[in-house]
Amino acid sequence: MKLIPRHLIGTFIPPFFFGLSVTTFLLMIDVLERYINLFLEKGIHIGVATEVLFLSLGHTFALSIPMAVLVGTLMSMGHLASDNEITAMKAAGVSLYRIARPLLIAGTLIALGMMAYNNFVLPVSNHRLRNLLTEIHRMRPALTIKENTFAEINEHYTVFMRAKDDKSGRIDDVVLYKREERGDPAPDVIVAEYGMLRSTATDRIELDLFNGQYHSMPDPTEPMKYHLTDFRRQTFTIDTGPDSPAASVRRGEREMNVSQLKATRAEKIGEMNEERATALSILREVVLPAYDEITDNRPEPPPGRTAVSEYRAILNKVERHARSVDVKFSVVENYRVAANKFGVELHKKFSIPVACIVFVLLGVPLSIVTARGGKGVSMGMSLATFLVYYLFLTGGEKLSDRGLLEPWISMWAANVILGVSGLFLLYQSVQETRVVTLSSLRGLWPFRRGPREPQDPVPATDTQ
Repeated sequence: MKLIPRHLIGTFIPPFFFGLSVTTFLLMIDVLERYINLFLEKGIHIGVATEVLFLSLGHTFALSIPMAVLVGTLMSMGHLASDNEITAMKAAGVSLYRIARPLLIAGTLIALGMMAYNNFVLPVSNHRLRNLLTEIHRMRPALTIKENTFAEINEHYTVFMRAKDDKSGRIDDVVLYKREERGDPAPDVIVAEYGMLRSTATDRIELDLFNGQYHSMPDPTEPMKYHLTDFRRQTFTIDTGPDSPAASVRRGEREMNVSQLKATRAEKIGEMNEERATALSILREVVLPAYDEITDNRPEPPPGRTAVSEYRAILNKVERHARSVDVKFSVVENYRVAANKFGVELHKKFSIPVACIVFVLLGVPLSIVTARGGKGVSMGMSLATFLVYYLFLTGGEKLSDRGLLEPWISMWAANVILGVSGLFLLYQSVQETRVVTLSSLRGLWPFRRGPREPQDPVPATDTQ
């Protein structure tokens, strides 16, 4: 390796790892706050807590690595610019394009490594994390139930509690609603002084209630018949969901690799096209001809039926099939939303890694502009740039999920806009015509100091 590329890479590596540690910590604050309470206060084993935190780093690295590339580029190039090393290189005939080439190569290698990571490592990590959290919640069912909140366990049971102890599973001041089905007008109401909630199987929990009353109305049509039973202990066995093996096999869109996402998205698109074809067939072959039969020249009604009854029969037929068409198109919309979600995740596996290259293109000219600002300005510019990128990413994802934007547009728009901006600024820096300066960036700071008020001149004293 030549001297200049070796020097540039050596200058880039320390701030890259510094930015990686800082951004990873910032992105993990929410995870740490959520799980410290869950594991340190709820009594989960420290080994399980460590595994959950380690697996949570998987999706965090997917965002912190591109940001670390931007931090490393800004800080390394800014350090060279502040020491006038870039000026010396230009005086020696080395162009800014050549200076940026090693960083572009490093950004490309990091992007390729992230693509492999997003395809082979991240889906397995996310899948393992989801299964581990599901297993924790099944072993400690009280963790998912909040105090002073009505929590629906399944379609038959809803529970309310004033206080709980997640370590022992004890719940106090319990109210349990037991229904035969959804919309039951007279559910059984069980009130207890306290209870014990524990898991007995992967999809079943047991609720023991003590010192309570069982209120029931055998026949909702006869409200005067009301049963009240006092009990010292009552046990309820409640199903909570599907078996664990099925849950471990089923994967969400963030737990799939590229081939699985392509296959699932193609399946959703196929089902969407099939439902759309069925809806259009009903519309063309049934609804429209029946509507024409009503509005155009109608034939004489068959013997024994009046024209009004015939008209109503045709109208009911039109309305029935029209509702069927509406249902079909609702299903088509659901399949389209699902296909867009898989498409977003598919493009995200490549668009976020490519952001490493984009951030190098944008970071090189910005580092020259902010060279005199020091590390604080470089870090602030990194956060601001990544915030813009993140807003594009999350906003585009929501628009795509709602069907307002194609997945490839929503995931690549930020890269295109920031990449073109980076190329333009890099060209301006090479031509020594800066559009963005440090003074203009400081002008964006809302709390800048105003101009000083003029002071009265000090009167001259007579020395004589």
